Amino acid sequence: MAELPQSRHLATEIPGPKAQELAKRRASFVAAGVSSLMGTYAVRSQDGIVEDVDGNRLIDLGSGIAVTSVGASAPAVVDAVQTQVAELTHTCFMATPYEGYIAVAEKLAELAPINGELRTALFNSGAEAVENAVKIARTHTGRQAVAALDHAYHGRTTLTMALTAKSMPYKHGFGPFAPRSTGSPAPTPTGTSSMARQQQSVPSPPWRRASEPETSQP
Repeated sequence: MAELPQSRHLATEIPGPKAQELAKRRASFVAAGVSSLMGTYAVRSQDGIVEDVDGNRLIDLGSGIAVTSVGASAPAVVDAVQTQVAELTHTCFMATPYEGYIAVAEKLAELAPINGELRTALFNSGAEAVENAVKIARTHTGRQAVAALDHAYHGRTTLTMALTAKSMPYKHGFGPFAPRSTGSPAPTPTGTSSMARQQQSVPSPPWRRASEPETSQP
């Protein structure tokens, strides 16, 4: 593939004729609730530039938002993907396991700033990871309630919307949500001490199991 010039260039008005035709097809077959910020349609990107269907080159300020950006068309990533799909296309690890899953778990254990043994389960999205973290926590502790930090965003599934603080545009009109969730103030450089004092005075939660001692929880 030819190198994409790293400069902004407008070949047409935006949206151009090809983008307008795509917009008509989109209106007929893509749900209206799936919105987009960019007013045109990308065909390729490289480094800091994205090129649309009409040949316009734009600065890529989105940078892979909603997914982890490793750089547009990074050669190392392109080579690794091409090699992998030629040998083994993606399969469910729980049905047909493969080394790559284990290698990722090993790398995460190496990078995580946590002492002791670490084990990883990989999921399809951030929201699915949060849902499974809640299931693991509930199974391990036997408790049902979940606390999320104020101002936090966790996803758009029913459970993760319940944990997400901001109503618009994430959760307005989509209730009722999963019960047994509550907010907790996030630590700040100036408010940590005050928050800690408030937490020390919080009584034991009403969902405490009968076998648990009457002590405050960290």
